[in-house]
Amino acid sequence: MFFCAISGSPPTVPVVSKTSGTVYEKALIERYIEENGTDPISGEALTKEDLVEVKASEREGWAGLGAGLGADPQAGRRRVDRGEPGGDWASTESEAVGWRWGREVLNELCCFDEGRDKPSTLPPRPSNQTSIPALLTALQSEYDAIMLESLEIKKAFQSSRQELANALYREDAATRVIARLMKERDEARDALASIQKTIGFAPAPAEAAAEQPADETMEEVGALPADVTQLINDTNAALSSVRKKRKPAAGYATAEKVKTYTQINHVPSLHATKPAGITALDLASDGNVVVTGGADKAVQIFDLESSKVLGTLKGHTKAVTHVAFRESSTEGESRLAVSASADKTVRVWGESDGKWSAQSTLSGHKGEITGLAVHPTKAYVGASSADSTWSLYDLAAGKEIQTYSALPGVDGSWAYSSFDIHPDGLLVGTGTKEGSIRVWDIRQSNDLAATLESHQSALTSLSFSENGYYLATASNADPTVNIFDLRKLSILSSWKLPSENTVSEVKFDTSAQFLSVAGTDLRVYANKSWDELLTFEDNAGVLTAARFGKLGNEIVLSGMDRTIRVLGEKAE
Repeated sequence: MFFCAISGSPPTVPVVSKTSGTVYEKALIERYIEENGTDPISGEALTKEDLVEVKASEREGWAGLGAGLGADPQAGRRRVDRGEPGGDWASTESEAVGWRWGREVLNELCCFDEGRDKPSTLPPRPSNQTSIPALLTALQSEYDAIMLESLEIKKAFQSSRQELANALYREDAATRVIARLMKERDEARDALASIQKTIGFAPAPAEAAAEQPADETMEEVGALPADVTQLINDTNAALSSVRKKRKPAAGYATAEKVKTYTQINHVPSLHATKPAGITALDLASDGNVVVTGGADKAVQIFDLESSKVLGTLKGHTKAVTHVAFRESSTEGESRLAVSASADKTVRVWGESDGKWSAQSTLSGHKGEITGLAVHPTKAYVGASSADSTWSLYDLAAGKEIQTYSALPGVDGSWAYSSFDIHPDGLLVGTGTKEGSIRVWDIRQSNDLAATLESHQSALTSLSFSENGYYLATASNADPTVNIFDLRKLSILSSWKLPSENTVSEVKFDTSAQFLSVAGTDLRVYANKSWDELLTFEDNAGVLTAARFGKLGNEIVLSGMDRTIRVLGEKAE
Protein backbone atom coordinates (compact mmCIF):
# COMPACT_ATOMS: atom_id res chain seq x y z
CA MET A 1 0.00 0.00 0.00
CA PHE A 2 1.23 3.47 -0.93
CA PHE A 3 0.98 6.65 1.16
CA CYS A 4 1.10 10.20 -0.19
CA ALA A 5 4.17 12.10 1.07
CA ILE A 6 2.06 15.26 1.40
CA SER A 7 -1.21 14.07 2.92
CA GLY A 8 0.06 10.92 4.58
CA SER A 9 -2.93 8.89 3.33
CA PRO A 10 -3.29 6.27 0.55
CA PRO A 11 -3.56 8.10 -2.77
CA THR A 12 -6.54 7.70 -5.10
CA VAL A 13 -4.32 8.29 -8.13
CA PRO A 14 -0.75 7.55 -7.05
CA VAL A 15 2.15 9.06 -8.95
CA VAL A 16 5.90 8.86 -8.42
CA SER A 17 8.39 11.76 -8.76
CA LYS A 18 11.29 10.97 -11.07
CA THR A 19 13.57 13.28 -9.10
CA SER A 20 13.01 11.99 -5.56
CA GLY A 21 11.20 8.67 -6.11
CA THR A 22 8.47 9.74 -3.68
CA VAL A 23 4.79 8.77 -4.04
CA TYR A 24 2.17 11.54 -4.11
CA GLU A 25 -1.54 11.98 -4.70
CA LYS A 26 -1.67 13.21 -8.29
CA ALA A 27 -4.07 16.10 -7.65
CA LEU A 28 -2.02 17.36 -4.71
CA ILE A 29 1.36 17.20 -6.38
CA GLU A 30 0.09 18.83 -9.60
CA ARG A 31 -1.34 21.72 -7.61
CA TYR A 32 1.97 22.07 -5.75
CA ILE A 33 3.94 22.03 -9.03
CA GLU A 34 1.74 24.78 -10.47
CA GLU A 35 2.44 26.98 -7.43
CA ASN A 36 6.12 26.21 -6.76
CA GLY A 37 7.63 24.19 -9.63
CA THR A 38 9.72 22.05 -7.26
CA ASP A 39 9.60 18.68 -5.51
CA PRO A 40 8.24 19.37 -1.98
CA ILE A 41 10.55 16.78 -0.45
CA SER A 42 13.88 17.25 -2.28
CA GLY A 43 13.40 20.89 -3.39
CA GLU A 44 14.60 20.04 -6.91
CA ALA A 45 12.89 21.39 -10.04
CA LEU A 46 9.83 19.27 -10.95
CA THR A 47 7.29 19.39 -13.77
CA LYS A 48 4.12 17.43 -14.43
CA GLU A 49 5.98 15.47 -17.11
CA ASP A 50 8.30 14.19 -14.38
CA LEU A 51 5.40 12.37 -12.66
CA VAL A 52 4.86 8.65 -13.36
CA GLU A 53 1.48 7.09 -12.62
CA VAL A 54 1.53 3.89 -10.61
CA LYS A 55 -0.70 1.30 -12.45
CA ALA A 56 -1.78 -2.21 -11.36
CA SER A 57 -1.53 -5.12 -13.83
CA GLU A 58 -4.55 -6.39 -15.92
CA ARG A 59 -4.53 -9.70 -14.02
CA GLU A 60 -4.90 -7.87 -10.75
CA GLY A 61 -7.79 -5.87 -12.22
CA TRP A 62 -9.73 -9.03 -13.23
CA ALA A 63 -9.00 -10.62 -9.87
CA GLY A 64 -10.44 -7.61 -8.11
CA LEU A 65 -13.53 -7.64 -10.34
CA GLY A 66 -14.05 -11.42 -9.85
CA ALA A 67 -13.71 -11.06 -6.11
CA GLY A 68 -16.26 -8.27 -6.19
CA LEU A 69 -18.73 -10.49 -8.10
CA GLY A 70 -18.15 -13.45 -5.73
CA ALA A 71 -16.85 -15.84 -8.44
CA ASP A 72 -13.66 -17.27 -9.81
CA PRO A 73 -12.11 -14.52 -11.90
CA GLN A 74 -11.18 -16.66 -14.92
CA ALA A 75 -14.54 -18.42 -15.04
CA GLY A 76 -16.30 -15.15 -14.55
CA ARG A 77 -14.55 -13.79 -17.58
CA ARG A 78 -15.55 -16.74 -19.72
CA ARG A 79 -19.18 -16.55 -18.57
CA VAL A 80 -19.36 -12.88 -19.19
CA ASP A 81 -17.97 -13.43 -22.66
CA ARG A 82 -20.86 -15.76 -23.44
CA GLY A 83 -23.51 -13.64 -21.75
CA GLU A 84 -25.95 -16.54 -21.46
CA PRO A 85 -27.24 -18.83 -18.67
CA GLY A 86 -26.12 -22.40 -18.11
CA GLY A 87 -23.30 -24.35 -16.56
CA ASP A 88 -22.09 -23.78 -13.02
CA TRP A 89 -22.31 -19.99 -13.10
CA ALA A 90 -25.61 -19.02 -14.77
CA SER A 91 -28.30 -21.56 -14.25
CA THR A 92 -31.15 -19.11 -14.56
CA GLU A 93 -32.20 -16.31 -16.83
CA SER A 94 -31.73 -13.74 -14.07
CA GLU A 95 -28.12 -14.80 -13.59
CA ALA A 96 -27.53 -14.43 -17.28
CA VAL A 97 -28.90 -10.90 -17.09
CA GLY A 98 -26.49 -10.25 -14.20
CA TRP A 99 -23.53 -11.44 -16.20
CA ARG A 100 -24.54 -9.33 -19.18
CA TRP A 101 -24.69 -6.31 -16.84
CA GLY A 102 -21.25 -7.23 -15.58
CA ARG A 103 -19.92 -7.30 -19.12
CA GLU A 104 -21.39 -3.86 -19.79
CA VAL A 105 -19.77 -2.53 -16.63
CA LEU A 106 -16.42 -3.95 -17.67
CA ASN A 107 -16.81 -2.58 -21.17
CA GLU A 108 -17.68 0.83 -19.77
CA LEU A 109 -15.07 0.98 -17.01
CA CYS A 110 -12.28 -1.18 -18.35
CA CYS A 111 -12.67 -0.64 -22.12
CA PHE A 112 -13.00 -4.42 -22.51
CA ASP A 113 -14.16 -4.24 -26.14
CA GLU A 114 -11.76 -5.48 -28.74
CA GLY A 115 -9.49 -2.87 -30.30
CA ARG A 116 -9.67 -0.52 -27.30
CA ASP A 117 -6.85 0.17 -24.80
CA LYS A 118 -7.19 -1.67 -21.51
CA PRO A 119 -6.10 0.45 -18.53
CA SER A 120 -4.99 -1.53 -15.52
CA THR A 121 -6.83 0.58 -12.93
CA LEU A 122 -10.43 1.63 -12.46
CA PRO A 123 -11.03 5.38 -12.45
CA PRO A 124 -13.38 6.50 -9.68
CA ARG A 125 -16.96 7.42 -10.60
CA PRO A 126 -17.96 11.07 -10.35
CA SER A 127 -19.45 11.57 -6.95
CA ASN A 128 -22.76 13.18 -6.22
CA GLN A 129 -22.41 16.15 -3.84
CA THR A 130 -25.47 14.95 -1.92
CA SER A 131 -24.09 11.51 -1.29
CA ILE A 132 -21.82 10.18 1.40
CA PRO A 133 -19.01 9.55 -1.12
CA ALA A 134 -19.31 13.18 -2.19
CA LEU A 135 -18.91 14.30 1.39
CA LEU A 136 -15.95 12.02 1.83
CA THR A 137 -14.40 13.43 -1.33
CA ALA A 138 -14.96 16.99 -0.10
CA LEU A 139 -13.41 16.12 3.25
CA GLN A 140 -10.48 14.49 1.45
CA SER A 141 -9.97 17.64 -0.63
CA GLU A 142 -10.07 19.76 2.50
CA TYR A 143 -7.59 17.44 4.16
CA ASP A 144 -5.32 17.65 1.13
CA ALA A 145 -5.47 21.45 1.23
CA ILE A 146 -4.60 21.41 4.91
CA MET A 147 -1.65 19.13 4.25
CA LEU A 148 -0.38 21.48 1.52
CA GLU A 149 -0.81 24.46 3.82
CA SER A 150 0.99 22.60 6.59
CA LEU A 151 3.88 21.91 4.25
CA GLU A 152 4.05 25.62 3.31
CA ILE A 153 3.96 26.59 6.98
CA LYS A 154 6.85 24.24 7.71
CA LYS A 155 8.88 25.76 4.89
CA ALA A 156 8.01 29.31 6.05
CA PHE A 157 9.06 28.33 9.58
CA GLN A 158 12.43 27.13 8.35
CA SER A 159 12.88 30.33 6.34
CA SER A 160 11.95 32.45 9.37
CA ARG A 161 14.47 30.61 11.51
CA GLN A 162 17.16 31.34 8.93
CA GLU A 163 16.17 35.01 8.77
CA LEU A 164 16.21 35.24 12.55
CA ALA A 165 19.70 33.76 12.64
CA ASN A 166 20.84 36.33 10.05
CA ALA A 167 19.21 39.15 12.02
CA LEU A 168 20.96 38.08 15.21
CA TYR A 169 24.26 37.99 13.34
CA ARG A 170 23.69 41.50 11.93
CA GLU A 171 22.73 42.79 15.37
CA ASP A 172 25.95 41.41 16.79
CA ALA A 173 27.94 43.06 13.99
CA ALA A 174 26.10 46.35 14.53
CA THR A 175 26.88 46.22 18.25
CA ARG A 176 30.56 45.82 17.43
CA VAL A 177 30.44 48.77 14.99
CA ILE A 178 28.69 50.95 17.58
CA ALA A 179 31.34 50.07 20.14
CA ARG A 180 34.08 51.03 17.67
CA LEU A 181 32.34 54.31 16.81
CA MET A 182 31.95 55.15 20.47
CA LYS A 183 35.65 54.56 20.93
CA GLU A 184 36.43 56.82 17.96
CA ARG A 185 34.05 59.43 19.38
CA ASP A 186 35.90 59.40 22.68
CA GLU A 187 39.21 59.74 20.85
CA ALA A 188 37.80 62.67 18.86
CA ARG A 189 36.65 64.33 22.07
CA ASP A 190 40.12 63.93 23.51
CA ALA A 191 41.59 65.49 20.35
CA LEU A 192 39.10 68.36 20.58
CA ALA A 193 40.01 68.92 24.20
CA SER A 194 43.65 69.07 23.16
CA ILE A 195 42.90 71.64 20.46
CA GLN A 196 40.80 73.71 22.84
CA LYS A 197 43.68 73.79 25.26
CA THR A 198 45.94 75.18 22.58
CA ILE A 199 43.54 77.86 21.33
CA GLY A 200 41.47 78.84 24.34
CA PHE A 201 43.16 77.62 27.48
CA ALA A 202 46.64 77.77 28.93
CA PRO A 203 48.60 74.52 28.43
CA ALA A 204 49.82 72.41 31.31
CA PRO A 205 52.81 73.96 33.10
CA ALA A 206 56.14 73.08 31.57
CA GLU A 207 57.47 72.19 35.02
CA ALA A 208 55.32 69.04 34.97
CA ALA A 209 57.59 67.49 32.35
CA ALA A 210 60.66 68.28 34.38
CA GLU A 211 59.24 66.43 37.37
CA GLN A 212 58.91 63.16 35.44
CA PRO A 213 61.36 60.37 36.25
CA ALA A 214 64.32 60.01 33.94
CA ASP A 215 62.98 56.81 32.38
CA GLU A 216 59.78 58.64 31.37
CA THR A 217 61.45 61.57 29.60
CA MET A 218 62.53 59.52 26.62
CA GLU A 219 61.38 61.01 23.34
CA GLU A 220 58.31 59.40 21.82
CA VAL A 221 58.34 58.08 18.29
CA GLY A 222 57.61 60.98 15.95
CA ALA A 223 58.24 63.62 18.62
CA LEU A 224 60.43 66.67 18.07
CA PRO A 225 63.81 66.94 19.81
CA ALA A 226 63.45 67.96 23.45
CA ASP A 227 65.07 71.40 23.01
CA VAL A 228 62.80 72.22 20.04
CA THR A 229 59.70 71.09 21.93
CA GLN A 230 60.75 73.15 24.95
CA LEU A 231 61.15 76.33 22.90
CA ILE A 232 57.80 75.79 21.18
CA ASN A 233 56.05 75.16 24.53
CA ASP A 234 57.61 78.25 26.09
CA THR A 235 56.55 80.39 23.13
CA ASN A 236 53.03 78.98 23.23
CA ALA A 237 52.73 79.62 26.97
CA ALA A 238 53.88 83.21 26.56
CA LEU A 239 51.58 84.01 23.62
CA SER A 240 48.43 82.13 24.66
CA SER A 241 48.47 83.58 28.18
CA VAL A 242 47.95 87.11 26.86
CA ARG A 243 45.68 86.35 23.90
CA LYS A 244 42.45 87.34 25.62
CA LYS A 245 44.04 90.60 26.67
CA ARG A 246 45.24 91.49 23.18
CA LYS A 247 43.82 94.66 21.76
CA PRO A 248 44.67 96.56 18.60
CA ALA A 249 47.66 98.79 19.06
CA ALA A 250 47.05 102.47 19.62
CA GLY A 251 46.49 104.23 16.32
CA TYR A 252 45.54 101.03 14.47
CA ALA A 253 43.17 101.57 11.54
CA THR A 254 39.45 101.23 12.14
CA ALA A 255 36.79 99.69 9.91
CA GLU A 256 35.44 103.11 9.01
CA LYS A 257 38.89 104.21 7.93
CA VAL A 258 39.51 101.11 5.79
CA LYS A 259 36.33 101.89 3.86
CA THR A 260 37.96 105.07 2.53
CA TYR A 261 41.18 103.47 1.25
CA THR A 262 42.26 104.13 -2.31
CA GLN A 263 45.53 103.71 -4.22
CA ILE A 264 48.16 106.11 -2.93
CA ASN A 265 51.29 104.62 -4.46
CA HIS A 266 52.40 102.03 -6.98
CA VAL A 267 55.69 100.53 -8.16
CA PRO A 268 55.52 99.17 -11.73
CA SER A 269 57.83 96.92 -13.72
CA LEU A 270 59.25 94.75 -10.97
CA HIS A 271 60.79 91.41 -12.01
CA ALA A 272 61.40 90.33 -15.59
CA THR A 273 58.87 90.48 -18.39
CA LYS A 274 59.30 86.86 -19.51
CA PRO A 275 57.70 85.19 -17.77
CA ALA A 276 55.98 88.16 -16.15
CA GLY A 277 54.26 88.45 -12.79
CA ILE A 278 54.80 88.85 -9.07
CA THR A 279 53.68 85.53 -7.64
CA ALA A 280 54.30 86.12 -3.91
CA LEU A 281 54.73 88.98 -1.43
CA ASP A 282 55.44 89.66 2.23
CA LEU A 283 55.88 92.86 4.18
CA ALA A 284 58.40 93.65 6.91
CA SER A 285 57.06 94.82 10.28
CA ASP A 286 58.19 98.39 9.58
CA GLY A 287 55.81 98.56 6.61
CA ASN A 288 58.52 99.88 4.28
CA VAL A 289 60.41 96.85 2.98
CA VAL A 290 58.76 94.12 0.91
CA VAL A 291 60.05 90.82 -0.36
CA THR A 292 58.59 89.54 -3.62
CA GLY A 293 58.87 86.34 -5.61
CA GLY A 294 58.38 86.22 -9.35
CA ALA A 295 57.56 83.89 -12.17
CA ASP A 296 61.06 84.81 -13.41
CA LYS A 297 62.58 82.60 -10.60
CA ALA A 298 63.99 85.66 -8.77
CA VAL A 299 63.44 87.08 -5.29
CA GLN A 300 63.55 90.87 -4.85
CA ILE A 301 63.86 93.04 -1.75
CA PHE A 302 62.31 96.47 -2.31
CA ASP A 303 62.16 99.58 -0.11
CA LEU A 304 58.83 101.35 -0.66
CA GLU A 305 59.91 104.50 1.12
CA SER A 306 62.98 105.10 -1.04
CA SER A 307 61.59 103.25 -4.10
CA LYS A 308 64.83 101.29 -4.39
CA VAL A 309 65.56 97.63 -5.06
CA LEU A 310 67.72 96.48 -2.16
CA GLY A 311 68.53 93.14 -3.66
CA THR A 312 67.71 90.77 -6.52
CA LEU A 313 68.34 87.25 -5.31
CA LYS A 314 68.78 84.43 -7.80
CA GLY A 315 69.14 80.72 -7.21
CA HIS A 316 65.79 79.12 -7.79
CA THR A 317 65.45 77.20 -11.04
CA LYS A 318 61.66 77.53 -11.31
CA ALA A 319 59.00 80.08 -10.41
CA VAL A 320 58.94 81.32 -6.82
CA THR A 321 55.64 80.34 -5.15
CA HIS A 322 55.89 81.83 -1.62
CA VAL A 323 58.02 84.31 0.33
CA ALA A 324 58.16 85.33 4.00
CA PHE A 325 60.10 87.74 6.23
CA ARG A 326 61.75 86.56 9.44
CA GLU A 327 62.21 89.54 11.70
CA SER A 328 65.19 89.53 14.05
CA SER A 329 64.25 88.12 17.47
CA THR A 330 67.30 89.29 19.40
CA GLU A 331 69.54 92.30 19.20
CA GLY A 332 72.27 91.84 16.64
CA GLU A 333 70.39 89.10 14.79
CA SER A 334 70.01 89.77 11.07
CA ARG A 335 66.70 89.90 9.25
CA LEU A 336 65.98 86.96 6.95
CA ALA A 337 63.88 86.43 3.84
CA VAL A 338 62.68 82.91 3.05
CA SER A 339 61.46 81.80 -0.39
CA ALA A 340 59.87 78.62 -1.71
CA SER A 341 59.73 77.46 -5.31
CA ALA A 342 58.31 74.94 -7.72
CA ASP A 343 61.88 73.62 -7.93
CA LYS A 344 61.17 71.70 -4.65
CA THR A 345 63.51 73.82 -2.49
CA VAL A 346 63.30 76.46 0.22
CA ARG A 347 66.03 79.11 0.23
CA VAL A 348 67.05 81.39 3.07
CA TRP A 349 68.48 84.86 2.32
CA GLY A 350 70.25 86.99 4.92
CA GLU A 351 70.95 90.69 5.30
CA SER A 352 74.38 91.92 6.29
CA ASP A 353 75.38 95.58 6.24
CA GLY A 354 72.39 96.39 4.05
CA LYS A 355 73.24 93.74 1.48
CA TRP A 356 71.28 90.58 0.87
CA SER A 357 72.79 87.22 -0.06
CA ALA A 358 72.06 83.49 0.01
CA GLN A 359 72.42 81.89 3.43
CA SER A 360 71.21 78.28 3.04
CA THR A 361 69.18 75.96 0.83
CA LEU A 362 66.67 73.60 2.42
CA SER A 363 65.85 70.58 0.29
CA GLY A 364 64.47 67.07 0.63
CA HIS A 365 61.00 67.35 -0.91
CA LYS A 366 60.09 65.45 -4.06
CA GLY A 367 57.33 67.83 -5.17
CA GLU A 368 56.96 71.57 -5.57
CA ILE A 369 56.69 73.67 -2.42
CA THR A 370 53.07 74.79 -2.01
CA GLY A 371 53.10 76.64 1.32
CA LEU A 372 55.49 78.53 3.61
CA ALA A 373 55.24 80.08 7.08
CA VAL A 374 57.68 81.29 9.74
CA HIS A 375 57.06 79.83 13.21
CA PRO A 376 56.26 82.30 16.05
CA THR A 377 59.53 81.29 17.75
CA LYS A 378 61.26 82.94 14.73
CA ALA A 379 63.76 80.07 14.92
CA TYR A 380 61.95 77.71 12.57
CA VAL A 381 60.13 77.74 9.26
CA GLY A 382 57.59 75.26 7.94
CA ALA A 383 56.92 74.31 4.32
CA SER A 384 54.37 72.04 2.65
CA SER A 385 54.79 70.13 -0.59
CA ALA A 386 52.74 68.42 -3.27
CA ASP A 387 54.61 65.19 -2.38
CA SER A 388 52.21 64.61 0.59
CA THR A 389 54.68 65.79 3.25
CA TRP A 390 55.50 68.98 5.12
CA SER A 391 58.68 69.82 6.99
CA LEU A 392 59.96 71.93 9.87
CA TYR A 393 63.39 73.53 9.35
CA ASP A 394 65.90 75.17 11.67
CA LEU A 395 66.71 78.58 10.14
CA ALA A 396 69.99 79.08 11.98
CA ALA A 397 71.37 75.61 11.27
CA GLY A 398 69.91 75.43 7.78
CA LYS A 399 68.69 71.85 8.23
CA GLU A 400 65.50 69.85 8.50
CA ILE A 401 64.19 69.07 12.00
CA GLN A 402 61.21 66.86 11.20
CA THR A 403 59.23 65.58 8.21
CA TYR A 404 55.50 65.02 8.66
CA SER A 405 54.24 62.31 6.28
CA ALA A 406 50.84 60.82 5.45
CA LEU A 407 49.45 58.72 8.28
CA PRO A 408 48.42 55.10 7.55
CA GLY A 409 44.75 54.28 7.95
CA VAL A 410 43.55 57.85 7.40
CA ASP A 411 41.55 58.30 4.20
CA GLY A 412 41.76 61.25 1.82
CA SER A 413 44.44 63.21 0.03
CA TRP A 414 47.76 64.17 1.62
CA ALA A 415 49.07 66.16 -1.37
CA TYR A 416 49.26 69.68 0.09
CA SER A 417 48.36 72.91 -1.71
CA SER A 418 48.50 75.45 1.18
CA PHE A 419 50.07 75.89 4.63
CA ASP A 420 49.96 78.11 7.74
CA ILE A 421 51.06 78.03 11.38
CA HIS A 422 48.80 79.02 14.28
CA PRO A 423 49.90 82.30 15.92
CA ASP A 424 50.61 80.48 19.21
CA GLY A 425 52.87 77.98 17.50
CA LEU A 426 51.36 74.61 18.51
CA LEU A 427 49.03 73.95 15.58
CA VAL A 428 49.76 73.70 11.86
CA GLY A 429 47.11 73.80 9.14
CA THR A 430 47.70 72.11 5.78
CA GLY A 431 45.24 72.37 2.89
CA THR A 432 44.98 69.41 0.53
CA LYS A 433 44.21 69.06 -3.16
CA GLU A 434 40.87 67.46 -2.26
CA GLY A 435 39.75 70.54 -0.32
CA SER A 436 40.21 69.25 3.23
CA ILE A 437 42.31 70.66 6.07
CA ARG A 438 44.71 68.57 8.12
CA VAL A 439 45.34 70.15 11.54
CA TRP A 440 48.53 68.93 13.23
CA ASP A 441 50.09 69.27 16.65
CA ILE A 442 53.54 70.43 15.58
CA ARG A 443 55.18 68.52 18.43
CA GLN A 444 54.10 65.09 17.13
CA SER A 445 54.53 63.87 13.55
CA ASN A 446 52.45 60.68 13.80
CA ASP A 447 49.16 62.04 15.13
CA LEU A 448 46.58 64.39 13.60
CA ALA A 449 44.71 66.85 15.81
CA ALA A 450 41.75 67.14 13.40
CA THR A 451 40.57 66.92 9.79
CA LEU A 452 38.12 69.54 8.47
CA GLU A 453 36.22 69.49 5.17
CA SER A 454 36.19 72.84 3.38
CA HIS A 455 36.01 72.82 -0.44
CA GLN A 456 35.40 70.39 -3.28
CA SER A 457 38.57 71.52 -5.07
CA ALA A 458 42.20 72.13 -4.10
CA LEU A 459 42.52 74.34 -1.00
CA THR A 460 45.06 76.90 -2.26
CA SER A 461 45.06 79.36 0.64
CA LEU A 462 44.44 79.31 4.38
CA SER A 463 45.14 81.73 7.21
CA PHE A 464 44.83 81.60 11.01
CA SER A 465 43.50 84.74 12.70
CA GLU A 466 45.82 86.50 15.12
CA ASN A 467 43.51 85.79 18.08
CA GLY A 468 43.77 82.08 17.27
CA TYR A 469 40.01 81.45 17.07
CA TYR A 470 39.38 81.46 13.32
CA LEU A 471 40.75 79.84 10.18
CA ALA A 472 39.97 81.26 6.72
CA THR A 473 40.16 79.01 3.65
CA ALA A 474 39.81 79.51 -0.12
CA SER A 475 40.34 77.76 -3.45
CA ASN A 476 41.44 79.25 -6.76
CA ALA A 477 38.86 77.00 -8.48
CA ASP A 478 35.89 78.09 -6.34
CA PRO A 479 34.91 81.71 -5.46
CA THR A 480 33.88 80.68 -1.95
CA VAL A 481 35.46 81.84 1.32
CA ASN A 482 34.94 79.71 4.45
CA ILE A 483 35.59 80.77 8.04
CA PHE A 484 36.08 77.98 10.61
CA ASP A 485 35.61 78.41 14.35
CA LEU A 486 38.44 76.33 15.79
CA ARG A 487 36.69 76.11 19.16
CA LYS A 488 33.83 74.19 17.54
CA LEU A 489 35.72 72.69 14.58
CA SER A 490 32.94 73.80 12.23
CA ILE A 491 32.26 76.45 9.59
CA LEU A 492 31.21 79.69 11.27
CA SER A 493 30.57 81.71 8.12
CA SER A 494 30.76 81.23 4.36
CA TRP A 495 30.12 83.45 1.36
CA LYS A 496 30.57 83.41 -2.39
CA LEU A 497 32.26 86.04 -4.51
CA PRO A 498 31.00 86.80 -8.03
CA SER A 499 31.28 83.74 -10.24
CA GLU A 500 33.87 85.39 -12.50
CA ASN A 501 36.23 85.97 -9.55
CA THR A 502 39.23 83.84 -8.68
CA VAL A 503 40.83 83.84 -5.24
CA SER A 504 44.62 83.83 -4.93
CA GLU A 505 44.96 84.38 -1.18
CA VAL A 506 43.08 84.95 2.08
CA LYS A 507 44.96 86.66 4.91
CA PHE A 508 44.10 87.99 8.38
CA ASP A 509 45.81 91.17 9.53
CA THR A 510 47.96 91.22 12.69
CA SER A 511 45.22 92.87 14.79
CA ALA A 512 42.62 90.17 14.01
CA GLN A 513 40.22 92.90 12.86
CA PHE A 514 40.33 92.42 9.10
CA LEU A 515 40.45 89.67 6.48
CA SER A 516 41.77 90.42 2.99
CA VAL A 517 40.78 88.34 -0.05
CA ALA A 518 43.05 88.94 -3.07
CA GLY A 519 42.42 87.64 -6.56
CA THR A 520 40.50 89.15 -9.43
CA ASP A 521 40.15 92.17 -7.12
CA LEU A 522 40.81 93.00 -3.48
CA ARG A 523 38.08 92.73 -0.88
CA VAL A 524 38.46 93.50 2.82
CA TYR A 525 36.03 92.10 5.42
CA ALA A 526 35.47 92.94 9.08
CA ASN A 527 36.28 90.17 11.55
CA LYS A 528 33.29 88.58 13.38
CA SER A 529 30.60 90.37 11.35
CA TRP A 530 32.28 89.50 8.02
CA ASP A 531 30.82 92.63 6.45
CA GLU A 532 32.56 93.79 3.27
CA LEU A 533 34.42 97.04 4.00
CA LEU A 534 36.43 97.67 0.84
CA THR A 535 36.56 96.58 -2.80
CA PHE A 536 39.52 97.59 -4.97
CA GLU A 537 39.32 96.87 -8.71
CA ASP A 538 41.85 99.24 -10.29
CA ASN A 539 44.42 96.52 -10.92
CA ALA A 540 45.54 95.47 -14.38
CA GLY A 541 46.24 91.84 -13.52
CA VAL A 542 45.24 89.22 -11.00
CA LEU A 543 46.31 90.16 -7.47
CA THR A 544 48.41 87.51 -5.77
CA ALA A 545 48.81 88.79 -2.19
CA ALA A 546 47.83 91.57 0.25
CA ARG A 547 49.48 92.69 3.52
CA PHE A 548 48.43 95.27 6.12
CA GLY A 549 51.27 97.57 7.17
CA LYS A 550 51.92 100.60 9.37
CA LEU A 551 49.25 99.70 11.93
CA GLY A 552 46.79 98.83 9.20
CA ASN A 553 46.94 102.29 7.68
CA GLU A 554 48.28 100.86 4.43
CA ILE A 555 47.57 97.74 2.39
CA VAL A 556 50.33 96.55 0.06
CA LEU A 557 49.27 94.48 -2.98
CA SER A 558 51.19 92.43 -5.54
CA GLY A 559 49.90 91.32 -8.94
CA MET A 560 50.65 89.46 -12.11
CA ASP A 561 50.93 92.83 -13.86
CA ARG A 562 54.43 93.18 -12.24
CA THR A 563 53.15 96.03 -10.06
CA ILE A 564 53.13 96.68 -6.33
CA ARG A 565 50.25 98.90 -5.22
CA VAL A 566 49.79 100.65 -1.91
CA LEU A 567 46.31 101.50 -0.63
CA GLY A 568 45.63 104.00 2.13
CA GLU A 569 43.78 107.08 3.17
CA LYS A 570 44.23 109.72 0.51
CA ALA A 571 45.96 112.86 1.78
CA GLU A 572 43.83 115.98 1.63
